[in-house]
Amino acid sequence: MTEHLRKDMELLQDNLLEMQALWDFSEPKVSVRQAGLKYPFVLCKKAARRIIRWMLRPYFQQQAAFNGAAVRAVGDLLRIQHEMLIQEETEKDILPETGEPRIIQVVAGLNYGDAVGNDVIAIKNALKAKGIVTEIYATTIHKKIPAGTAKYSYRMPQLKEDDVVIYHFASADPLAETVKKLKCIKVLRYHNVTPPEFFQKYDRTAAHSTRLGLKQIREMNQSFDYVMTVSEYNKKDLRRMGYHCPIFVVPILIQFADYAKKPSAKIIKKYRDGVKNIIFVGRIAPNKRIEDVIAAYHYYHKNIDANTRLIVVGSHQEKSRYYGYLQSLIRKIKAENVIFTGHIAFEEILGYYKVADVFLCMSEHEGFCVPLVEAMYFGVPVVAYAGTAVPETLQGCGVLLEQKAPEYAAKALKCVLQDEEKRSGIIQKESKRLKDFAAEAVRARMMEVLGEIAGKRDTK
Repeated sequence: MTEHLRKDMELLQDNLLEMQALWDFSEPKVSVRQAGLKYPFVLCKKAARRIIRWMLRPYFQQQAAFNGAAVRAVGDLLRIQHEMLIQEETEKDILPETGEPRIIQVVAGLNYGDAVGNDVIAIKNALKAKGIVTEIYATTIHKKIPAGTAKYSYRMPQLKEDDVVIYHFASADPLAETVKKLKCIKVLRYHNVTPPEFFQKYDRTAAHSTRLGLKQIREMNQSFDYVMTVSEYNKKDLRRMGYHCPIFVVPILIQFADYAKKPSAKIIKKYRDGVKNIIFVGRIAPNKRIEDVIAAYHYYHKNIDANTRLIVVGSHQEKSRYYGYLQSLIRKIKAENVIFTGHIAFEEILGYYKVADVFLCMSEHEGFCVPLVEAMYFGVPVVAYAGTAVPETLQGCGVLLEQKAPEYAAKALKCVLQDEEKRSGIIQKESKRLKDFAAEAVRARMMEVLGEIAGKRDTK
């Protein structure tokens, strides 16, 4: 394959990824401002709105169906492209020969700033620091990932039987069949797959992808020699799927040195204004249940302390149905001082952590939840719903909510924000728990596990 053709394929990947990011297309919402309007006029506007929506709905449904098909085609193209390129013998990398097993990582997409991508890169850095020959191979590589960090999967080299592949899995993956066929030591790094039920109402393409991902992970239950999950919750999940191979629990390797960078002075100046900041950090996705965060905050703001604001830190698509639903909820309940930051620079994220008075999480599906650990690092007390892996990640620190009623969550917020003694105690416990996630401790555990896997000592 010529260099020119390879560049064209990489350009195609970039365009496909951009198509995926822009696919969502929803009907415009015609709002009615009732304040100061007389009732008959309001009724007329409501009737006109319904007529317009009724007339335009078929076109929006057709466009949404087209966009959904286009996004599914993206996944098909990536899979076909990978299968074509993986057969090109001239494109294979040649890894240095060594007396020790070589360790490569395989991931569908190496994304910038997400938990999986950060884990992949941190593991590579840890392996390189030990002098181990290692590389990352991915079907897609985000433009912001520094050059040389990873290579495209079609360049994956021929591997020896004692080489080790760490395969990261979090959603439907075109590399699954390729990994199954590898003749080497195979290790699944399982980050969990969000159940499709969370997306069905808002994003059929995401629902399709997660449904396919769950099917793939179930079908691969005999394909791996070992598993490294990021939590006990994920381990139990795999056992239910029929995984009987040795499973080790090794938390996500977090590079805390990145958090020591200078935070945004602009954010700190703007939000250290005497108003209490309740924050959530993470993807604006249905499983995160941002609506429950908003409801709990609104109850607290309205009934306990109006000198508060909610800051939701995370990227979202303006036209996504879920984001539209959240905005409708805010209008419906008349929630005040709710801020969505959208996609922001890393130093701005650090700035929001610096000004945060409490971290509120109502997520109903987490395989680990890195933002909880980030909050601990910045000394921000956590109030979180006790679902999936969240209790395990907190392990006795923070405030766990056994129910989601807004008044119940508001009581916990009041305790954290207004009782200085309890607040101090919570932060001390979080500081102690944070030591379990120290990079040195997790790296040591990972090297121990990989040593067992590579045969340096017997696996028990």
